[in-house]
Amino acid sequence: MKIFKLRAATIFTAIVLLMIDSPCHASLINALTGSASDVAAAVAGALPGDIVLVPPGTNIWTQTVNLSGVSLRGAGTNQTIIVDEESRANNGGEIFMIFGTNQLTELSNLQFLGGVTNTSYNYFGSIVCNGGANTSWRVDHILFNGLYAKNIVNYGNAFSVIDHNTFLMKAIAIEDNGYVSGDQFGDQSFALPPTYGQNSAGQNMASVLYVENNFFTNVIGAPAGACDGESGARVVFRYNTVWNEFFANHGTETGGRSRSERSFEVYDNTFHFSPSAPNYPWYTIADIRGGSGVIYSNTANGYTSIVALRDFRSTDAYSGQWSPFGGANGTNPWDSNNPTLYLSGTSSAPNASSYLQVAGANWTNNQWVGYTLVNTNNLVGYALSSANSSYFSVVNSNSANVMYYLGTGLVQSHPPMTFNNGDHFQVYFAHATLDQPGRGSGDLVQDEGQDTNGNLITINTVTGTPFWPHEVLEPIYCWSNTIDGTLTGMFSSYPGIQSGRDFYNNIPQPGYAAFTYPNPLATQPAAPTGVKITLR
Repeated sequence: MKIFKLRAATIFTAIVLLMIDSPCHASLINALTGSASDVAAAVAGALPGDIVLVPPGTNIWTQTVNLSGVSLRGAGTNQTIIVDEESRANNGGEIFMIFGTNQLTELSNLQFLGGVTNTSYNYFGSIVCNGGANTSWRVDHILFNGLYAKNIVNYGNAFSVIDHNTFLMKAIAIEDNGYVSGDQFGDQSFALPPTYGQNSAGQNMASVLYVENNFFTNVIGAPAGACDGESGARVVFRYNTVWNEFFANHGTETGGRSRSERSFEVYDNTFHFSPSAPNYPWYTIADIRGGSGVIYSNTANGYTSIVALRDFRSTDAYSGQWSPFGGANGTNPWDSNNPTLYLSGTSSAPNASSYLQVAGANWTNNQWVGYTLVNTNNLVGYALSSANSSYFSVVNSNSANVMYYLGTGLVQSHPPMTFNNGDHFQVYFAHATLDQPGRGSGDLVQDEGQDTNGNLITINTVTGTPFWPHEVLEPIYCWSNTIDGTLTGMFSSYPGIQSGRDFYNNIPQPGYAAFTYPNPLATQPAAPTGVKITLR
Protein backbone atom coordinates (compact mmCIF):
# COMPACT_ATOMS: atom_id res chain seq x y z
CA MET A 1 0.00 0.00 0.00
CA LYS A 2 1.35 3.42 -0.94
CA ILE A 3 1.07 6.38 1.39
CA PHE A 4 0.90 9.78 -0.29
CA LYS A 5 1.87 12.96 1.52
CA LEU A 6 -0.08 16.10 0.59
CA ARG A 7 1.33 19.56 0.92
CA ALA A 8 -0.16 21.56 3.78
CA ALA A 9 -1.37 24.23 1.37
CA THR A 10 -3.20 21.63 -0.73
CA ILE A 11 -4.95 20.23 2.33
CA PHE A 12 -5.85 23.73 3.48
CA THR A 13 -7.35 24.60 0.10
CA ALA A 14 -9.51 21.49 0.22
CA ILE A 15 -10.69 22.36 3.72
CA VAL A 16 -11.59 25.89 2.66
CA LEU A 17 -13.64 24.67 -0.28
CA LEU A 18 -15.49 22.26 1.98
CA MET A 19 -16.06 24.97 4.58
CA ILE A 20 -17.80 27.19 2.03
CA ASP A 21 -21.11 25.73 0.92
CA SER A 22 -21.30 25.06 -2.81
CA PRO A 23 -22.77 28.11 -4.64
CA CYS A 24 -25.40 25.89 -6.28
CA HIS A 25 -27.20 25.66 -2.92
CA ALA A 26 -27.44 29.44 -2.49
CA SER A 27 -30.48 31.56 -3.22
CA LEU A 28 -30.24 34.78 -5.18
CA ILE A 29 -32.21 37.57 -3.56
CA ASN A 30 -32.92 40.69 -5.62
CA ALA A 31 -32.87 43.94 -3.67
CA LEU A 32 -35.73 46.15 -4.84
CA THR A 33 -33.35 49.09 -5.45
CA GLY A 34 -29.78 50.00 -4.54
CA SER A 35 -30.84 52.22 -1.65
CA ALA A 36 -29.37 51.39 1.73
CA SER A 37 -32.81 50.61 3.17
CA ASP A 38 -33.77 48.22 0.36
CA VAL A 39 -30.39 46.49 0.45
CA ALA A 40 -30.60 46.16 4.23
CA ALA A 41 -34.10 44.66 3.90
CA ALA A 42 -32.92 42.10 1.34
CA VAL A 43 -29.94 41.16 3.53
CA ALA A 44 -32.23 40.79 6.56
CA GLY A 45 -34.40 38.35 4.59
CA ALA A 46 -31.46 36.24 3.43
CA LEU A 47 -30.14 33.04 4.97
CA PRO A 48 -26.44 32.26 5.52
CA GLY A 49 -24.93 31.39 2.16
CA ASP A 50 -27.45 33.44 0.15
CA ILE A 51 -26.40 36.19 -2.27
CA VAL A 52 -28.16 39.55 -2.48
CA LEU A 53 -28.12 41.11 -5.94
CA VAL A 54 -28.17 44.91 -6.15
CA PRO A 55 -29.60 46.36 -9.41
CA PRO A 56 -27.97 49.10 -11.51
CA GLY A 57 -28.33 52.68 -10.35
CA THR A 58 -26.66 55.41 -8.34
CA ASN A 59 -27.71 55.70 -4.71
CA ILE A 60 -26.58 57.98 -1.89
CA TRP A 61 -26.01 56.09 1.34
CA THR A 62 -26.17 57.54 4.84
CA GLN A 63 -26.55 54.33 6.84
CA THR A 64 -24.41 51.24 7.47
CA VAL A 65 -25.38 47.76 6.27
CA ASN A 66 -24.07 44.65 8.03
CA LEU A 67 -23.14 41.48 6.15
CA SER A 68 -22.69 38.27 8.11
CA GLY A 69 -22.61 35.04 6.13
CA VAL A 70 -24.64 36.71 3.37
CA SER A 71 -22.90 37.95 0.25
CA LEU A 72 -23.74 41.01 -1.79
CA ARG A 73 -23.13 41.53 -5.49
CA GLY A 74 -23.77 44.58 -7.66
CA ALA A 75 -24.42 44.63 -11.39
CA GLY A 76 -20.91 45.97 -12.15
CA THR A 77 -18.53 48.75 -11.16
CA ASN A 78 -20.02 51.18 -13.70
CA GLN A 79 -23.63 50.19 -13.06
CA THR A 80 -24.22 49.81 -9.31
CA ILE A 81 -22.82 52.92 -7.64
CA ILE A 82 -23.01 53.77 -3.94
CA VAL A 83 -22.18 57.38 -3.04
CA ASP A 84 -20.59 57.69 0.40
CA GLU A 85 -22.37 60.33 2.45
CA GLU A 86 -22.04 58.43 5.72
CA SER A 87 -21.84 60.54 8.87
CA ARG A 88 -18.40 60.66 10.50
CA ALA A 89 -19.89 61.34 13.95
CA ASN A 90 -19.12 59.01 16.86
CA ASN A 91 -16.35 57.19 14.95
CA GLY A 92 -18.85 56.25 12.25
CA GLY A 93 -18.69 56.41 8.50
CA GLU A 94 -18.85 52.73 7.55
CA ILE A 95 -20.76 51.81 4.41
CA PHE A 96 -20.54 48.08 5.10
CA MET A 97 -19.57 46.07 8.16
CA ILE A 98 -18.51 42.57 7.08
CA PHE A 99 -18.46 39.77 9.61
CA GLY A 100 -16.83 36.50 8.64
CA THR A 101 -18.71 33.30 9.46
CA ASN A 102 -18.38 29.66 8.46
CA GLN A 103 -20.20 30.77 5.29
CA LEU A 104 -18.21 32.97 2.93
CA THR A 105 -19.22 36.62 3.17
CA GLU A 106 -18.43 38.30 -0.14
CA LEU A 107 -18.80 41.88 -1.36
CA SER A 108 -18.33 42.38 -5.10
CA ASN A 109 -19.15 44.13 -8.39
CA LEU A 110 -19.88 47.62 -7.05
CA GLN A 111 -18.52 51.14 -7.17
CA PHE A 112 -18.07 53.22 -4.03
CA LEU A 113 -17.90 56.91 -4.89
CA GLY A 114 -16.72 59.70 -2.61
CA GLY A 115 -19.50 62.12 -1.70
CA VAL A 116 -19.62 65.90 -1.83
CA THR A 117 -20.90 66.66 1.69
CA ASN A 118 -19.10 64.35 4.10
CA THR A 119 -15.56 64.90 2.89
CA SER A 120 -13.78 64.87 6.24
CA TYR A 121 -11.27 62.05 6.64
CA ASN A 122 -12.62 58.83 8.16
CA TYR A 123 -9.90 56.87 9.98
CA PHE A 124 -12.17 53.92 10.70
CA GLY A 125 -12.84 52.69 7.20
CA SER A 126 -15.61 52.63 4.62
CA ILE A 127 -15.63 48.84 4.44
CA VAL A 128 -14.78 47.29 7.81
CA CYS A 129 -14.11 43.55 7.93
CA ASN A 130 -14.09 41.42 11.04
CA GLY A 131 -13.47 37.71 11.46
CA GLY A 132 -11.61 35.12 13.48
CA ALA A 133 -10.37 31.61 12.87
CA ASN A 134 -12.78 29.31 10.98
CA THR A 135 -14.46 32.23 9.23
CA SER A 136 -13.98 33.73 5.77
CA TRP A 137 -14.67 36.85 3.74
CA ARG A 138 -13.77 38.25 0.33
CA VAL A 139 -13.88 41.76 -1.21
CA ASP A 140 -13.43 41.67 -5.00
CA HIS A 141 -14.15 43.39 -8.31
CA ILE A 142 -15.00 46.76 -6.73
CA LEU A 143 -14.07 50.28 -7.82
CA PHE A 144 -13.14 52.46 -4.84
CA ASN A 145 -13.48 55.88 -6.44
CA GLY A 146 -12.04 58.74 -4.42
CA LEU A 147 -13.36 57.88 -0.96
CA TYR A 148 -12.57 60.28 1.88
CA ALA A 149 -11.75 57.39 4.16
CA LYS A 150 -9.54 54.39 4.56
CA ASN A 151 -11.20 52.25 1.92
CA ILE A 152 -10.98 48.82 3.64
CA VAL A 153 -10.02 48.16 7.26
CA ASN A 154 -9.58 44.62 8.56
CA TYR A 155 -9.59 43.21 12.07
CA GLY A 156 -8.78 39.59 12.93
CA ASN A 157 -7.42 36.50 11.21
CA ALA A 158 -10.28 35.19 9.08
CA PHE A 159 -9.35 33.39 5.89
CA SER A 160 -9.70 36.48 3.73
CA VAL A 161 -8.69 38.00 0.43
CA ILE A 162 -8.99 41.42 -1.21
CA ASP A 163 -8.62 40.82 -4.94
CA HIS A 164 -9.27 42.30 -8.38
CA ASN A 165 -10.26 45.74 -7.09
CA THR A 166 -9.38 49.21 -8.37
CA PHE A 167 -8.46 51.88 -5.84
CA LEU A 168 -8.49 55.54 -6.95
CA MET A 169 -7.04 56.79 -3.71
CA LYS A 170 -7.55 59.93 -1.69
CA ALA A 171 -6.73 58.04 1.51
CA ILE A 172 -5.12 54.78 2.62
CA ALA A 173 -6.58 52.00 0.49
CA ILE A 174 -6.22 49.03 2.87
CA GLU A 175 -5.34 48.90 6.54
CA ASP A 176 -4.86 45.65 8.44
CA ASN A 177 -5.23 45.69 12.22
CA GLY A 178 -4.50 42.82 14.54
CA TYR A 179 -4.26 39.11 13.92
CA VAL A 180 -5.81 37.25 16.84
CA SER A 181 -9.47 38.22 17.29
CA GLY A 182 -9.87 40.49 20.27
CA ASP A 183 -6.15 41.24 20.41
CA GLN A 184 -6.71 44.98 20.28
CA PHE A 185 -3.09 46.14 20.39
CA GLY A 186 -1.20 43.23 18.81
CA ASP A 187 0.32 41.78 22.00
CA GLN A 188 -0.76 38.20 21.27
CA SER A 189 0.41 38.41 17.68
CA PHE A 190 3.88 39.45 18.85
CA ALA A 191 3.95 36.53 21.30
CA LEU A 192 3.13 33.94 18.59
CA PRO A 193 5.50 32.32 16.06
CA PRO A 194 5.76 33.74 12.55
CA THR A 195 3.41 32.60 9.77
CA TYR A 196 5.18 32.98 6.45
CA GLY A 197 4.38 31.46 3.09
CA GLN A 198 2.64 28.12 3.36
CA ASN A 199 2.29 28.61 7.11
CA SER A 200 0.30 31.80 6.58
CA ALA A 201 -3.01 29.94 6.54
CA GLY A 202 -4.24 26.60 7.79
CA GLN A 203 -3.81 26.05 11.52
CA ASN A 204 -7.24 26.36 13.15
CA MET A 205 -8.35 27.96 9.87
CA ALA A 206 -6.54 31.18 10.85
CA SER A 207 -5.00 33.23 8.08
CA VAL A 208 -3.10 36.39 7.38
CA LEU A 209 -4.80 38.97 5.16
CA TYR A 210 -4.19 38.42 1.44
CA VAL A 211 -4.17 41.41 -0.93
CA GLU A 212 -3.64 40.32 -4.54
CA ASN A 213 -4.30 41.32 -8.15
CA ASN A 214 -5.47 44.85 -7.34
CA PHE A 215 -4.77 48.18 -9.04
CA PHE A 216 -3.87 51.19 -6.88
CA THR A 217 -3.33 54.78 -7.98
CA ASN A 218 -3.12 58.06 -6.12
CA VAL A 219 -5.48 60.82 -7.29
CA ILE A 220 -4.53 63.64 -4.88
CA GLY A 221 -0.75 63.92 -5.30
CA ALA A 222 0.67 63.08 -1.87
CA PRO A 223 0.95 59.29 -1.45
CA ALA A 224 -1.22 57.91 1.34
CA GLY A 225 -0.27 54.23 1.40
CA ALA A 226 -1.67 51.43 -0.74
CA CYS A 227 -1.53 49.04 2.20
CA ASP A 228 -0.81 49.82 5.83
CA GLY A 229 -0.77 47.77 9.01
CA GLU A 230 -0.38 47.92 12.77
CA SER A 231 -1.48 46.24 16.02
CA GLY A 232 0.20 42.93 15.22
CA ALA A 233 -1.18 42.74 11.67
CA ARG A 234 0.07 40.02 9.31
CA VAL A 235 -0.38 40.64 5.60
CA VAL A 236 0.57 39.29 2.17
CA PHE A 237 0.67 41.90 -0.61
CA ARG A 238 1.24 40.25 -4.00
CA TYR A 239 0.61 40.54 -7.76
CA ASN A 240 -0.67 44.11 -7.44
CA THR A 241 -0.05 47.09 -9.71
CA VAL A 242 0.70 50.31 -7.84
CA TRP A 243 0.94 53.82 -9.34
CA ASN A 244 2.29 56.80 -7.35
CA GLU A 245 1.87 54.92 -4.07
CA PHE A 246 3.79 52.60 -1.76
CA PHE A 247 3.44 49.80 0.78
CA ALA A 248 3.75 50.89 4.42
CA ASN A 249 3.43 49.79 7.99
CA HIS A 250 3.37 51.42 11.40
CA GLY A 251 5.87 50.91 14.16
CA THR A 252 5.20 50.90 17.89
CA GLU A 253 4.95 54.67 18.06
CA THR A 254 2.29 56.97 16.65
CA GLY A 255 -0.61 54.70 17.57
CA GLY A 256 0.12 55.07 21.29
CA ARG A 257 -0.64 51.71 22.92
CA SER A 258 -0.92 49.94 19.55
CA ARG A 259 2.12 47.96 18.46
CA SER A 260 3.71 47.54 15.07
CA GLU A 261 2.63 45.36 12.20
CA ARG A 262 3.94 41.88 13.05
CA SER A 263 4.80 40.48 9.61
CA PHE A 264 4.56 41.17 5.89
CA GLU A 265 5.17 39.42 2.58
CA VAL A 266 5.48 41.76 -0.39
CA TYR A 267 6.23 40.07 -3.69
CA ASP A 268 5.59 39.99 -7.44
CA ASN A 269 4.15 43.51 -7.48
CA THR A 270 4.77 46.28 -9.99
CA PHE A 271 5.31 49.82 -8.68
CA HIS A 272 5.34 52.91 -10.93
CA PHE A 273 5.91 56.51 -9.90
CA SER A 274 5.20 58.93 -12.71
CA PRO A 275 7.74 61.67 -13.53
CA SER A 276 4.80 64.08 -13.80
CA ALA A 277 3.54 63.27 -10.27
CA PRO A 278 4.29 65.49 -7.28
CA ASN A 279 7.06 64.12 -5.05
CA TYR A 280 8.77 62.33 -7.96
CA PRO A 281 10.85 60.30 -7.46
CA TRP A 282 9.26 58.74 -4.35
CA TYR A 283 11.76 57.53 -1.75
CA THR A 284 10.70 53.86 -1.52
CA ILE A 285 8.20 51.20 -2.59
CA ALA A 286 8.02 49.90 1.01
CA ASP A 287 8.34 52.01 4.17
CA ILE A 288 8.89 49.59 7.05
CA ARG A 289 8.76 50.88 10.63
CA GLY A 290 8.52 47.59 12.52
CA GLY A 291 8.12 43.83 12.39
CA SER A 292 9.62 41.38 9.97
CA GLY A 293 8.99 39.75 6.61
CA VAL A 294 10.08 39.08 3.05
CA ILE A 295 10.15 41.48 0.11
CA TYR A 296 11.08 39.95 -3.23
CA SER A 297 10.56 39.89 -7.01
CA ASN A 298 9.05 43.37 -7.16
CA THR A 299 9.58 45.60 -10.18
CA ALA A 300 9.70 49.37 -9.74
CA ASN A 301 10.42 52.55 -11.63
CA GLY A 302 10.38 56.14 -10.42
CA TYR A 303 11.53 55.28 -6.88
CA THR A 304 14.89 55.78 -5.19
CA SER A 305 14.83 52.65 -3.03
CA ILE A 306 13.10 49.30 -2.64
CA VAL A 307 12.74 49.34 1.16
CA ALA A 308 13.39 52.05 3.75
CA LEU A 309 13.76 50.63 7.26
CA ARG A 310 13.05 53.10 10.05
CA ASP A 311 12.78 53.10 13.85
CA PHE A 312 11.11 56.31 14.98
CA ARG A 313 11.22 55.32 18.66
CA SER A 314 14.99 55.76 18.62
CA THR A 315 14.96 59.35 17.39
CA ASP A 316 13.99 62.70 18.85
CA ALA A 317 11.20 61.75 21.21
CA TYR A 318 10.62 61.41 24.91
CA SER A 319 9.44 58.54 27.01
CA GLY A 320 5.96 59.86 27.72
CA GLN A 321 5.19 60.57 24.09
CA TRP A 322 4.06 57.12 23.00
CA SER A 323 2.69 55.86 26.31
CA PRO A 324 3.13 53.30 27.72
CA PHE A 325 6.15 52.19 25.68
CA GLY A 326 7.70 55.58 25.09
CA GLY A 327 10.89 56.29 23.22
CA ALA A 328 14.02 54.14 23.05
CA ASN A 329 16.36 56.47 24.96
CA GLY A 330 18.82 53.82 26.18
CA THR A 331 17.25 53.50 29.64
CA ASN A 332 13.66 52.59 28.72
CA PRO A 333 12.87 49.17 30.28
CA TRP A 334 10.89 48.10 27.18
CA ASP A 335 14.11 47.97 25.15
CA SER A 336 17.23 45.81 25.36
CA ASN A 337 19.75 48.24 26.84
CA ASN A 338 23.29 48.22 28.14
CA PRO A 339 22.94 49.74 31.64
CA THR A 340 26.24 51.62 31.33
CA LEU A 341 26.30 55.41 31.31
CA TYR A 342 29.04 55.75 28.71
CA LEU A 343 29.53 59.48 28.72
CA SER A 344 28.18 62.64 30.31
CA GLY A 345 29.13 66.27 30.34
CA THR A 346 28.22 69.77 29.19
CA SER A 347 27.67 71.13 25.70
CA SER A 348 29.88 73.93 24.44
CA ALA A 349 27.81 74.37 21.28
CA PRO A 350 26.18 77.72 20.47
CA ASN A 351 22.57 78.05 21.59
CA ALA A 352 19.95 76.18 19.53
CA SER A 353 22.55 73.96 17.84
CA SER A 354 21.33 70.82 16.05
CA TYR A 355 24.44 68.97 17.25
CA LEU A 356 26.38 68.39 20.47
CA GLN A 357 29.78 69.99 20.83
CA VAL A 358 32.15 69.27 23.72
CA ALA A 359 35.29 71.33 23.99
CA GLY A 360 38.50 69.26 24.19
CA ALA A 361 36.70 65.91 23.80
CA ASN A 362 39.21 64.32 21.39
CA TRP A 363 36.91 61.45 20.34
CA THR A 364 37.80 58.96 17.64
CA ASN A 365 35.86 59.58 14.42
CA ASN A 366 32.45 57.83 14.54
CA GLN A 367 33.16 56.04 17.83
CA TRP A 368 29.67 57.01 19.08
CA VAL A 369 27.68 55.87 16.03
CA GLY A 370 24.66 53.86 17.22
CA TYR A 371 24.75 55.23 20.77
CA THR A 372 21.88 57.29 22.19
CA LEU A 373 22.46 60.93 23.03
CA VAL A 374 20.20 62.51 25.67
CA ASN A 375 19.80 66.20 26.43
CA THR A 376 18.86 66.11 30.11
CA ASN A 377 17.90 69.80 30.14
CA ASN A 378 14.95 69.36 27.80
CA LEU A 379 12.50 67.90 30.30
CA VAL A 380 9.03 67.34 28.87
CA GLY A 381 5.91 65.32 29.38
CA TYR A 382 4.87 62.73 31.94
CA ALA A 383 7.53 60.14 32.83
CA LEU A 384 8.76 58.14 35.80
CA SER A 385 12.11 59.89 35.93
CA SER A 386 13.74 62.99 34.54
CA ALA A 387 16.06 60.89 32.38
CA ASN A 388 13.07 59.27 30.69
CA SER A 389 11.43 62.62 29.95
CA SER A 390 14.39 64.15 28.13
CA TYR A 391 14.80 64.64 24.41
CA PHE A 392 17.16 62.20 22.75
CA SER A 393 18.23 60.70 19.45
CA VAL A 394 20.61 58.11 18.04
CA VAL A 395 24.06 59.26 16.96
CA ASN A 396 24.86 58.77 13.28
CA SER A 397 28.35 60.33 13.16
CA ASN A 398 30.91 62.21 15.24
CA SER A 399 34.16 64.06 14.82
CA ALA A 400 36.77 64.78 17.50
CA ASN A 401 34.43 67.00 19.51
CA VAL A 402 31.03 67.09 17.73
CA MET A 403 28.21 64.51 17.72
CA TYR A 404 25.54 64.53 15.02
CA TYR A 405 22.26 62.68 15.45
CA LEU A 406 19.24 61.68 13.42
CA GLY A 407 16.36 64.11 13.34
CA THR A 408 12.77 63.11 13.74
CA GLY A 409 10.92 61.34 10.93
CA LEU A 410 7.46 62.22 12.26
CA VAL A 411 5.51 65.34 13.05
CA GLN A 412 5.98 65.63 16.80
CA SER A 413 4.29 67.55 19.58
CA HIS A 414 7.58 69.30 20.36
CA PRO A 415 10.43 70.89 18.38
CA PRO A 416 13.51 68.83 17.41
CA MET A 417 16.22 68.27 19.99
CA THR A 418 18.78 71.08 20.14
CA PHE A 419 21.60 71.98 22.49
CA ASN A 420 22.27 75.30 24.18
CA ASN A 421 25.64 76.23 25.59
CA GLY A 422 25.85 74.66 29.04
CA ASP A 423 23.20 71.96 28.49
CA HIS A 424 23.97 68.66 30.18
CA PHE A 425 24.04 65.44 28.17
CA GLN A 426 24.31 61.68 28.70
CA VAL A 427 25.18 58.84 26.31
CA TYR A 428 23.66 55.32 26.53
CA PHE A 429 23.39 52.30 24.24
CA ALA A 430 20.37 50.22 23.20
CA HIS A 431 21.06 46.77 21.73
CA ALA A 432 17.55 46.48 20.27
CA THR A 433 14.30 48.42 20.53
CA LEU A 434 10.79 47.11 21.04
CA ASP A 435 9.26 45.77 17.79
CA GLN A 436 11.95 47.34 15.62
CA PRO A 437 12.40 46.08 12.05
CA GLY A 438 13.96 42.63 12.18
CA ARG A 439 12.54 41.55 15.55
CA GLY A 440 9.88 38.89 16.01
CA SER A 441 8.22 36.80 18.70
CA GLY A 442 8.70 37.63 22.36
CA ASP A 443 7.12 37.47 25.80
CA LEU A 444 3.42 38.26 26.07
CA VAL A 445 2.70 41.86 27.03
CA GLN A 446 -0.61 42.83 28.59
CA ASP A 447 -2.38 45.58 30.54
CA GLU A 448 -3.03 45.25 34.27
CA GLY A 449 -5.49 48.05 34.93
CA GLN A 450 -4.65 51.68 35.64
CA ASP A 451 -2.60 53.60 38.16
CA THR A 452 -3.97 56.36 40.38
CA ASN A 453 -3.47 58.88 37.58
CA GLY A 454 -5.54 56.84 35.15
CA ASN A 455 -2.54 55.67 33.12
CA LEU A 456 -2.39 52.11 31.80
CA ILE A 457 -0.25 49.67 33.75
CA THR A 458 1.36 47.51 31.07
CA ILE A 459 3.66 44.61 31.93
CA ASN A 460 5.73 41.81 30.48
CA THR A 461 3.80 38.79 31.80
CA VAL A 462 7.04 36.82 32.29
CA THR A 463 8.68 39.38 34.56
CA GLY A 464 5.52 41.02 35.93
CA THR A 465 7.04 44.44 35.22
CA PRO A 466 7.60 46.76 32.26
CA PHE A 467 10.53 44.90 30.68
CA TRP A 468 12.09 44.04 27.32
CA PRO A 469 10.06 41.05 26.02
CA HIS A 470 13.12 39.14 24.73
CA GLU A 471 12.08 39.47 21.09
CA VAL A 472 14.03 37.09 18.90
CA LEU A 473 15.93 38.10 15.81
CA GLU A 474 13.68 37.57 12.81
CA PRO A 475 15.54 39.27 9.97
CA ILE A 476 13.86 40.86 6.97
CA TYR A 477 14.91 39.25 3.68
CA CYS A 478 14.96 41.13 0.41
CA TRP A 479 15.87 39.63 -2.97
CA SER A 480 15.29 39.86 -6.74
CA ASN A 481 13.84 43.39 -6.66
CA THR A 482 14.63 45.90 -9.39
CA ILE A 483 14.34 49.67 -9.82
CA ASP A 484 14.51 50.86 -13.40
CA GLY A 485 15.88 47.46 -14.34
CA THR A 486 18.70 47.46 -11.75
CA LEU A 487 18.83 44.89 -8.95
CA THR A 488 18.32 46.86 -5.74
CA GLY A 489 18.21 46.01 -2.03
CA MET A 490 16.93 47.66 1.14
CA PHE A 491 18.72 50.18 3.33
CA SER A 492 18.46 51.88 6.70
CA SER A 493 19.88 55.18 7.92
CA TYR A 494 19.27 54.00 11.49
CA PRO A 495 22.45 52.54 13.08
CA GLY A 496 20.36 50.14 15.20
CA ILE A 497 18.99 48.40 12.10
CA GLN A 498 21.98 46.51 10.80
CA SER A 499 22.63 44.69 7.54
CA GLY A 500 23.64 41.09 8.20
CA ARG A 501 21.71 41.00 11.47
CA ASP A 502 18.33 42.72 11.18
CA PHE A 503 18.06 42.46 7.40
CA TYR A 504 19.64 40.69 4.44
CA ASN A 505 19.85 41.77 0.82
CA ASN A 506 19.86 39.41 -2.16
CA ILE A 507 19.35 36.34 0.05
CA PRO A 508 16.02 34.43 0.08
CA GLN A 509 14.59 33.64 3.50
CA PRO A 510 15.76 30.09 4.35
CA GLY A 511 12.97 27.53 3.87
CA TYR A 512 10.50 30.07 2.53
CA ALA A 513 7.84 28.90 0.05
CA ALA A 514 4.98 31.15 -1.04
CA PHE A 515 1.38 30.22 -0.27
CA THR A 516 -0.93 28.93 -3.01
CA TYR A 517 -1.61 31.38 -5.81
CA PRO A 518 -4.20 32.47 -6.55
CA ASN A 519 -5.69 32.47 -3.09
CA PRO A 520 -8.29 29.66 -2.94
CA LEU A 521 -11.08 32.15 -2.18
CA ALA A 522 -10.22 34.12 -5.31
CA THR A 523 -10.92 31.08 -7.48
CA GLN A 524 -14.57 30.86 -6.45
CA PRO A 525 -17.14 31.23 -9.28
CA ALA A 526 -18.16 34.79 -10.10
CA ALA A 527 -21.84 33.88 -9.88
CA PRO A 528 -23.81 30.84 -8.78
CA THR A 529 -25.71 28.77 -11.31
CA GLY A 530 -28.79 26.60 -11.04
CA VAL A 531 -30.23 28.50 -8.11
CA LYS A 532 -33.67 29.58 -7.12
CA ILE A 533 -34.33 33.29 -7.78
CA THR A 534 -36.15 34.91 -4.88
CA LEU A 535 -37.74 38.34 -5.43
CA ARG A 536 -38.28 40.60 -2.45
